[in-house]
Amino acid sequence: MRSLTALLTAPLLTAALLASCGAGPATPAAGTPTTTPTTAPVSLTVRLETLAVTGALNVPGTLRVNGRGPADLTVTARDVQGAPVSVTLNASGTDTLIGVTGAARGPVTLSVQAGAARASVTLPLLRASAAPITVGTYQAGGAVHWQGGVLLRAVANAGADARHALMGSAGAEVTALPFPVSGLDTITGHAVAPDGSVWVAVRGATAAGSELIRRAPDGTLTRVPAGTTETLSSLGVTPDGRVWAVVYGQARLLSAAPDGTRGELPLGSVPDALTVGTDGALYLTRRGDSPAVLRVDPASGAVRTYPVGTPGVSVPAAPTPAPDGTLLFTETRAGGAWRLDPRSGAQVALPLPAGARAGALAAAPDGSVWVSDPSAGTLLRVADGAAAQVALGGAARALTVTPDGRVWFELGGQLITLD
Repeated sequence: MRSLTALLTAPLLTAALLASCGAGPATPAAGTPTTTPTTAPVSLTVRLETLAVTGALNVPGTLRVNGRGPADLTVTARDVQGAPVSVTLNASGTDTLIGVTGAARGPVTLSVQAGAARASVTLPLLRASAAPITVGTYQAGGAVHWQGGVLLRAVANAGADARHALMGSAGAEVTALPFPVSGLDTITGHAVAPDGSVWVAVRGATAAGSELIRRAPDGTLTRVPAGTTETLSSLGVTPDGRVWAVVYGQARLLSAAPDGTRGELPLGSVPDALTVGTDGALYLTRRGDSPAVLRVDPASGAVRTYPVGTPGVSVPAAPTPAPDGTLLFTETRAGGAWRLDPRSGAQVALPLPAGARAGALAAAPDGSVWVSDPSAGTLLRVADGAAAQVALGGAARALTVTPDGRVWFELGGQLITLD
Protein backbone atom coordinates (compact mmCIF):
# COMPACT_ATOMS: atom_id res chain seq x y z
CA MET A 1 0.00 0.00 0.00
CA ARG A 2 1.18 3.52 -0.79
CA SER A 3 2.13 5.77 2.10
CA LEU A 4 -0.29 8.27 3.65
CA THR A 5 1.76 11.15 2.23
CA ALA A 6 1.57 9.76 -1.29
CA LEU A 7 -2.15 9.17 -0.99
CA LEU A 8 -3.06 12.54 0.36
CA THR A 9 -0.87 14.85 -1.66
CA ALA A 10 -2.97 14.28 -4.79
CA PRO A 11 -5.83 16.74 -5.45
CA LEU A 12 -8.48 14.67 -3.73
CA LEU A 13 -10.91 16.71 -1.75
CA THR A 14 -13.02 18.43 -4.39
CA ALA A 15 -13.68 17.69 -8.05
CA ALA A 16 -15.73 20.23 -9.94
CA LEU A 17 -15.66 19.36 -13.64
CA LEU A 18 -17.63 21.01 -16.42
CA ALA A 19 -18.73 18.90 -19.37
CA SER A 20 -20.77 19.85 -22.48
CA CYS A 21 -22.33 17.85 -25.29
CA GLY A 22 -20.89 17.60 -28.79
CA ALA A 23 -17.93 19.23 -30.45
CA GLY A 24 -17.10 22.91 -30.53
CA PRO A 25 -19.25 25.36 -32.54
CA ALA A 26 -18.99 25.19 -36.32
CA THR A 27 -18.01 28.27 -38.35
CA PRO A 28 -21.22 29.94 -39.56
CA ALA A 29 -21.80 30.23 -43.28
CA ALA A 30 -21.44 33.63 -44.90
CA GLY A 31 -24.44 35.78 -44.23
CA THR A 32 -25.73 33.48 -41.49
CA PRO A 33 -26.52 35.47 -38.33
CA THR A 34 -24.73 34.32 -35.20
CA THR A 35 -26.49 33.80 -31.87
CA THR A 36 -25.23 33.76 -28.31
CA PRO A 37 -25.93 30.44 -26.50
CA THR A 38 -28.37 30.87 -23.65
CA THR A 39 -27.90 27.47 -21.96
CA ALA A 40 -25.40 27.14 -19.10
CA PRO A 41 -22.76 24.43 -19.37
CA VAL A 42 -23.66 21.16 -17.69
CA SER A 43 -21.84 20.84 -14.38
CA LEU A 44 -21.20 18.08 -11.86
CA THR A 45 -19.66 18.67 -8.46
CA VAL A 46 -18.35 15.79 -6.34
CA ARG A 47 -16.90 16.42 -2.90
CA LEU A 48 -15.04 14.05 -0.60
CA GLU A 49 -16.88 13.94 2.72
CA THR A 50 -15.56 10.89 4.62
CA LEU A 51 -12.16 9.26 4.32
CA ALA A 52 -12.12 5.49 3.83
CA VAL A 53 -10.20 3.39 6.36
CA THR A 54 -9.56 -0.35 6.40
CA GLY A 55 -7.72 -2.61 8.82
CA ALA A 56 -8.22 -2.05 12.54
CA LEU A 57 -10.82 0.61 11.74
CA ASN A 58 -13.45 -0.22 9.14
CA VAL A 59 -14.82 3.14 8.01
CA PRO A 60 -16.45 3.56 4.59
CA GLY A 61 -15.51 6.44 2.36
CA THR A 62 -18.24 8.84 1.30
CA LEU A 63 -18.50 11.37 -1.51
CA ARG A 64 -21.34 13.86 -2.01
CA VAL A 65 -22.70 14.75 -5.44
CA ASN A 66 -24.41 18.11 -5.19
CA GLY A 67 -27.89 18.55 -6.66
CA ARG A 68 -28.20 15.10 -8.24
CA GLY A 69 -30.35 12.16 -7.16
CA PRO A 70 -29.20 8.52 -7.29
CA ALA A 71 -31.35 7.82 -10.33
CA ASP A 72 -29.46 10.48 -12.30
CA LEU A 73 -26.02 8.97 -11.72
CA THR A 74 -23.87 6.24 -13.17
CA VAL A 75 -20.86 5.43 -10.98
CA THR A 76 -17.95 3.05 -11.56
CA ALA A 77 -15.00 2.56 -9.21
CA ARG A 78 -11.65 0.80 -9.48
CA ASP A 79 -8.75 0.44 -7.06
CA VAL A 80 -5.07 1.08 -7.73
CA GLN A 81 -4.71 -2.34 -9.39
CA GLY A 82 -7.68 -1.75 -11.67
CA ALA A 83 -10.00 -4.14 -9.83
CA PRO A 84 -13.65 -3.07 -9.59
CA VAL A 85 -14.91 -1.74 -6.26
CA SER A 86 -18.47 -1.89 -4.90
CA VAL A 87 -20.25 1.40 -4.31
CA THR A 88 -23.62 2.35 -2.86
CA LEU A 89 -25.75 5.37 -3.76
CA ASN A 90 -28.14 6.93 -1.26
CA ALA A 91 -30.24 10.06 -1.44
CA SER A 92 -29.42 12.92 0.94
CA GLY A 93 -31.96 15.65 0.29
CA THR A 94 -31.35 16.80 -3.26
CA ASP A 95 -27.83 15.30 -3.19
CA THR A 96 -26.43 11.79 -3.49
CA LEU A 97 -24.00 10.15 -1.10
CA ILE A 98 -21.68 7.63 -2.74
CA GLY A 99 -20.35 5.04 -0.26
CA VAL A 100 -17.19 3.03 -0.93
CA THR A 101 -16.45 -0.07 1.15
CA GLY A 102 -14.59 -3.34 0.82
CA ALA A 103 -11.03 -4.61 0.68
CA ALA A 104 -9.75 -2.44 -2.13
CA ARG A 105 -6.03 -1.74 -2.39
CA GLY A 106 -4.63 1.75 -2.52
CA PRO A 107 -6.66 4.77 -3.61
CA VAL A 108 -9.97 4.24 -5.38
CA THR A 109 -10.80 6.18 -8.55
CA LEU A 110 -14.47 6.86 -9.17
CA SER A 111 -16.02 7.93 -12.46
CA VAL A 112 -19.32 9.71 -11.94
CA GLN A 113 -21.64 10.54 -14.83
CA ALA A 114 -24.97 12.36 -15.03
CA GLY A 115 -26.02 12.79 -18.63
CA ALA A 116 -23.31 14.77 -20.39
CA ALA A 117 -21.59 15.78 -17.16
CA ARG A 118 -18.73 13.71 -15.87
CA ALA A 119 -16.35 13.85 -12.92
CA SER A 120 -13.42 11.70 -11.87
CA VAL A 121 -12.43 11.67 -8.23
CA THR A 122 -9.74 9.78 -6.32
CA LEU A 123 -10.71 8.58 -2.87
CA PRO A 124 -7.72 7.86 -0.61
CA LEU A 125 -7.81 4.53 1.20
CA LEU A 126 -6.08 4.59 4.57
CA ARG A 127 -5.08 1.52 6.54
CA ALA A 128 -5.33 1.52 10.33
CA SER A 129 -3.30 -0.59 12.72
CA ALA A 130 -3.89 -0.86 16.46
CA ALA A 131 -1.57 -1.69 19.35
CA PRO A 132 -3.07 -2.25 22.83
CA ILE A 133 -1.71 -0.19 25.73
CA THR A 134 -1.72 -2.71 28.56
CA VAL A 135 -1.51 -0.37 31.53
CA GLY A 136 -4.93 -0.45 33.15
CA THR A 137 -7.57 1.72 31.50
CA TYR A 138 -5.23 3.97 29.56
CA GLN A 139 -6.00 7.50 28.38
CA ALA A 140 -3.25 9.53 26.73
CA GLY A 141 -2.67 13.15 27.68
CA GLY A 142 -0.10 13.97 25.00
CA ALA A 143 2.31 12.55 22.44
CA VAL A 144 5.62 13.56 20.83
CA HIS A 145 7.75 12.10 18.03
CA TRP A 146 10.24 9.50 19.28
CA GLN A 147 12.47 6.94 17.54
CA GLY A 148 10.38 6.80 14.39
CA GLY A 149 7.14 6.56 16.34
CA VAL A 150 5.53 8.31 19.28
CA LEU A 151 5.99 8.62 23.03
CA LEU A 152 2.76 8.92 25.02
CA ARG A 153 2.07 10.56 28.36
CA ALA A 154 -0.96 9.50 30.38
CA VAL A 155 -3.53 11.93 31.74
CA ALA A 156 -2.60 13.39 35.14
CA ASN A 157 -5.19 11.40 37.08
CA ALA A 158 -4.16 8.00 35.67
CA GLY A 159 -3.17 5.07 37.84
CA ALA A 160 0.31 5.04 39.36
CA ASP A 161 1.79 2.60 36.83
CA ALA A 162 0.63 4.82 33.94
CA ARG A 163 1.42 8.26 35.34
CA HIS A 164 4.95 7.26 36.43
CA ALA A 165 6.04 6.13 32.97
CA LEU A 166 5.81 7.12 29.34
CA MET A 167 4.57 4.65 26.74
CA GLY A 168 6.49 4.41 23.48
CA SER A 169 5.88 2.71 20.17
CA ALA A 170 7.36 2.76 16.70
CA GLY A 171 5.52 -0.31 15.46
CA ALA A 172 3.16 -3.04 16.62
CA GLU A 173 4.01 -2.98 20.34
CA VAL A 174 3.76 -0.36 23.07
CA THR A 175 6.37 -0.50 25.82
CA ALA A 176 6.92 1.51 28.99
CA LEU A 177 9.72 4.01 29.50
CA PRO A 178 9.79 4.34 33.32
CA PHE A 179 11.22 7.13 35.45
CA PRO A 180 12.12 5.25 38.67
CA VAL A 181 12.70 8.15 41.08
CA SER A 182 11.43 8.58 44.63
CA GLY A 183 8.80 11.19 45.39
CA LEU A 184 7.38 11.08 41.87
CA ASP A 185 3.66 11.81 41.74
CA THR A 186 2.61 12.54 38.16
CA ILE A 187 4.33 13.22 34.85
CA THR A 188 2.69 16.43 33.66
CA GLY A 189 4.63 17.12 30.46
CA HIS A 190 7.25 15.53 28.20
CA ALA A 191 9.45 16.35 25.22
CA VAL A 192 12.25 14.74 23.19
CA ALA A 193 15.52 16.60 22.61
CA PRO A 194 17.54 16.55 19.36
CA ASP A 195 20.08 14.16 20.95
CA GLY A 196 17.34 11.63 21.73
CA SER A 197 17.14 12.34 25.44
CA VAL A 198 13.68 12.56 26.99
CA TRP A 199 12.62 15.36 29.33
CA VAL A 200 9.64 15.10 31.66
CA ALA A 201 8.04 17.53 34.07
CA VAL A 202 6.83 15.92 37.28
CA ARG A 203 4.64 17.14 40.06
CA GLY A 204 6.32 15.97 43.22
CA ALA A 205 4.57 14.08 46.02
CA THR A 206 6.64 15.84 48.69
CA ALA A 207 7.26 19.41 49.85
CA ALA A 208 10.32 19.48 47.56
CA GLY A 209 7.94 20.41 44.76
CA SER A 210 8.04 19.86 41.02
CA GLU A 211 11.03 18.83 38.92
CA LEU A 212 12.34 18.61 35.40
CA ILE A 213 13.99 15.23 34.75
CA ARG A 214 16.18 14.33 31.80
CA ARG A 215 16.60 10.71 30.75
CA ALA A 216 19.68 10.36 28.55
CA PRO A 217 19.75 7.78 25.72
CA ASP A 218 21.80 5.50 28.01
CA GLY A 219 19.17 5.72 30.77
CA THR A 220 21.05 8.16 33.03
CA LEU A 221 18.67 10.48 34.92
CA THR A 222 19.36 14.14 35.71
CA ARG A 223 16.94 15.79 38.15
CA VAL A 224 16.45 19.55 38.16
CA PRO A 225 14.34 20.94 41.06
CA ALA A 226 11.91 23.58 39.84
CA GLY A 227 11.91 25.55 43.07
CA THR A 228 8.11 25.59 43.15
CA THR A 229 5.24 23.30 44.05
CA GLU A 230 3.23 24.59 41.09
CA THR A 231 2.62 22.24 38.16
CA LEU A 232 4.97 22.41 35.19
CA SER A 233 3.50 21.65 31.78
CA SER A 234 3.69 22.12 28.03
CA LEU A 235 7.37 21.23 27.56
CA GLY A 236 9.37 22.17 24.48
CA VAL A 237 13.05 21.72 23.60
CA THR A 238 14.96 24.36 21.63
CA PRO A 239 17.69 23.38 19.15
CA ASP A 240 20.38 23.91 21.82
CA GLY A 241 18.91 21.04 23.87
CA ARG A 242 17.43 23.25 26.59
CA VAL A 243 13.94 22.32 27.78
CA TRP A 244 11.33 25.00 28.54
CA ALA A 245 8.19 24.67 30.66
CA VAL A 246 5.15 26.72 31.63
CA VAL A 247 4.66 27.22 35.38
CA TYR A 248 0.99 27.17 36.30
CA GLY A 249 -0.33 30.63 37.13
CA GLN A 250 3.06 32.35 36.92
CA ALA A 251 4.34 35.00 34.49
CA ARG A 252 7.58 33.20 33.71
CA LEU A 253 9.05 30.17 31.97
CA LEU A 254 11.41 27.67 33.56
CA SER A 255 14.21 26.04 31.62
CA ALA A 256 16.92 23.46 32.17
CA ALA A 257 20.08 22.67 30.21
CA PRO A 258 21.28 19.10 29.55
CA ASP A 259 23.87 19.50 32.35
CA GLY A 260 21.11 20.25 34.86
CA THR A 261 21.56 24.04 35.01
CA ARG A 262 18.22 25.69 35.72
CA GLY A 263 17.11 29.01 34.27
CA GLU A 264 14.01 31.13 34.01
CA LEU A 265 12.62 33.77 31.71
CA PRO A 266 10.23 36.41 33.16
CA LEU A 267 7.22 37.40 31.08
CA GLY A 268 4.81 40.28 31.22
CA SER A 269 1.78 37.98 31.44
CA VAL A 270 0.79 34.42 32.39
CA PRO A 271 0.93 31.91 29.49
CA ASP A 272 -1.21 28.79 29.14
CA ALA A 273 0.68 26.62 26.67
CA LEU A 274 4.04 26.50 24.89
CA THR A 275 5.59 24.99 21.79
CA VAL A 276 8.84 25.43 19.88
CA GLY A 277 8.41 26.69 16.33
CA THR A 278 10.31 25.60 13.24
CA ASP A 279 12.35 28.82 13.63
CA GLY A 280 13.55 27.78 17.11
CA ALA A 281 11.47 30.44 18.87
CA LEU A 282 9.05 29.79 21.74
CA TYR A 283 5.37 30.28 20.95
CA LEU A 284 2.91 30.76 23.82
CA THR A 285 -0.84 31.17 24.07
CA ARG A 286 -2.45 33.64 26.48
CA ARG A 287 -6.07 34.14 27.51
CA GLY A 288 -7.79 36.91 29.48
CA ASP A 289 -8.44 40.55 28.65
CA SER A 290 -5.88 40.43 25.83
CA PRO A 291 -5.89 36.94 24.30
CA ALA A 292 -2.84 36.45 22.12
CA VAL A 293 -0.14 34.26 20.70
CA LEU A 294 3.33 35.33 21.84
CA ARG A 295 6.60 34.70 20.02
CA VAL A 296 9.53 34.70 22.44
CA ASP A 297 13.20 34.68 21.45
CA PRO A 298 14.73 32.20 23.93
CA ALA A 299 18.14 33.90 23.77
CA SER A 300 17.15 37.55 24.20
CA GLY A 301 13.70 37.24 25.74
CA ALA A 302 12.29 39.61 23.11
CA VAL A 303 8.52 39.17 22.71
CA ARG A 304 6.27 39.78 19.73
CA THR A 305 2.54 39.74 20.45
CA TYR A 306 -0.18 38.65 18.02
CA PRO A 307 -3.64 39.55 19.38
CA VAL A 308 -6.22 36.86 18.57
CA GLY A 309 -9.95 36.43 18.99
CA THR A 310 -12.18 38.55 21.21
CA PRO A 311 -10.76 40.35 24.28
CA GLY A 312 -11.98 38.87 27.53
CA VAL A 313 -13.64 35.95 25.75
CA SER A 314 -11.29 33.96 23.52
CA VAL A 315 -9.10 31.15 24.86
CA PRO A 316 -6.37 30.26 22.34
CA ALA A 317 -4.86 26.83 22.95
CA ALA A 318 -2.94 23.89 21.44
CA PRO A 319 -0.17 25.87 19.68
CA THR A 320 1.20 23.59 16.97
CA PRO A 321 4.02 24.37 14.51
CA ALA A 322 3.51 23.54 10.84
CA PRO A 323 6.33 22.61 8.42
CA ASP A 324 5.86 25.82 6.41
CA GLY A 325 6.75 28.01 9.41
CA THR A 326 3.20 28.94 10.34
CA LEU A 327 1.59 28.22 13.70
CA LEU A 328 -1.72 26.45 14.24
CA PHE A 329 -3.88 26.98 17.30
CA THR A 330 -7.42 26.35 18.50
CA GLU A 331 -9.96 28.68 20.02
CA THR A 332 -11.39 26.67 22.91
CA ARG A 333 -14.61 28.57 23.49
CA ALA A 334 -15.57 29.07 19.86
CA GLY A 335 -14.35 25.62 18.84
CA GLY A 336 -12.48 26.79 15.74
CA ALA A 337 -8.89 26.41 14.61
CA TRP A 338 -6.58 29.00 13.07
CA ARG A 339 -3.32 29.35 11.16
CA LEU A 340 -1.03 32.25 12.10
CA ASP A 341 1.87 33.40 9.93
CA PRO A 342 4.43 34.86 12.39
CA ARG A 343 6.20 36.72 9.58
CA SER A 344 3.22 38.80 8.48
CA GLY A 345 0.88 38.35 11.43
CA ALA A 346 -1.89 37.14 9.08
CA GLN A 347 -4.47 34.80 10.62
CA VAL A 348 -6.73 32.46 8.64
CA ALA A 349 -9.46 30.19 10.04
CA LEU A 350 -9.29 26.52 9.06
CA PRO A 351 -12.41 25.46 7.09
CA LEU A 352 -13.98 23.11 9.65
CA PRO A 353 -17.51 21.75 9.16
CA ALA A 354 -20.37 23.61 10.83
CA GLY A 355 -20.64 22.59 14.47
CA ALA A 356 -17.14 21.08 14.68
CA ARG A 357 -15.12 21.79 17.82
CA ALA A 358 -11.36 21.47 17.42
CA GLY A 359 -9.43 19.61 20.11
CA ALA A 360 -5.89 18.54 19.24
CA LEU A 361 -4.07 19.60 16.06
CA ALA A 362 -1.30 17.96 14.04
CA ALA A 363 0.42 19.25 10.90
CA ALA A 364 1.42 16.74 8.22
CA PRO A 365 4.45 16.99 5.90
CA ASP A 366 2.18 17.32 2.84
CA GLY A 367 0.69 20.56 4.18
CA SER A 368 -2.57 19.08 5.41
CA VAL A 369 -3.79 19.53 8.99
CA TRP A 370 -5.40 16.84 11.13
CA VAL A 371 -7.91 17.98 13.75
CA SER A 372 -9.60 15.91 16.44
CA ASP A 373 -13.19 16.71 17.38
CA PRO A 374 -13.72 14.90 20.71
CA SER A 375 -17.32 16.05 21.05
CA ALA A 376 -18.32 14.40 17.76
CA GLY A 377 -15.92 11.46 17.98
CA THR A 378 -14.39 12.30 14.61
CA LEU A 379 -11.02 13.05 13.07
CA LEU A 380 -10.83 15.73 10.37
CA ARG A 381 -8.27 16.21 7.61
CA VAL A 382 -8.12 19.77 6.26
CA ALA A 383 -6.51 20.32 2.87
CA ASP A 384 -7.14 22.33 -0.29
CA GLY A 385 -9.70 24.52 1.46
CA ALA A 386 -11.96 21.68 2.60
CA ALA A 387 -12.29 19.14 5.41
CA ALA A 388 -12.97 15.40 5.21
CA GLN A 389 -13.67 13.31 8.28
CA VAL A 390 -13.06 9.87 9.73
CA ALA A 391 -15.86 8.71 12.05
CA LEU A 392 -14.22 7.10 15.10
CA GLY A 393 -17.07 6.81 17.58
CA GLY A 394 -14.81 8.14 20.32
CA ALA A 395 -12.26 10.81 21.20
CA ALA A 396 -8.89 10.71 19.42
CA ARG A 397 -6.44 11.69 22.17
CA ALA A 398 -2.76 12.66 21.82
CA LEU A 399 -3.06 13.27 18.07
CA THR A 400 0.25 13.64 16.25
CA VAL A 401 1.75 13.13 12.78
CA THR A 402 5.29 11.80 12.45
CA PRO A 403 7.70 13.08 9.76
CA ASP A 404 6.93 10.06 7.56
CA GLY A 405 3.28 11.19 7.32
CA ARG A 406 1.77 8.56 9.63
CA VAL A 407 -1.08 9.72 11.86
CA TRP A 408 -1.07 8.51 15.49
CA PHE A 409 -3.63 8.80 18.27
CA GLU A 410 -4.96 6.91 21.28
CA LEU A 411 -8.52 5.65 21.04
CA GLY A 412 -10.17 3.46 23.67
CA GLY A 413 -6.88 2.38 25.24
CA GLN A 414 -5.26 1.46 21.91
CA LEU A 415 -2.59 3.28 19.94
CA ILE A 416 -3.96 3.73 16.41
CA THR A 417 -1.80 4.42 13.37
CA LEU A 418 -3.11 5.54 9.98
CA ASP A 419 -0.92 5.17 6.89
